[in-house]
Amino acid sequence: MTRDIEEIYGDYRKADFTDRLHIYLQFPELRNDFLEIEQKEVGTDFFETAIPPAKGRNLIDRLINRSFSFLL
Repeated sequence: MTRDIEEIYGDYRKADFTDRLHIYLQFPELRNDFLEIEQKEVGTDFFETAIPPAKGRNLIDRLINRSFSFLL
């Protein structure tokens, strides 16, 4: 039984960590493609969930001001 390459990629995208590892080891010729999928997913997730720099700085400034307000 042969599997279509797009089906393999789809299975890889839907798989949990353990299943991804099995697929990765099963198809050594596709490992570079699997790494690209990983990098794209990590990049997307990071930028969708990251705090924008301005908001992050404001949060840090507030925490510092609260922590050291007794000095003022």
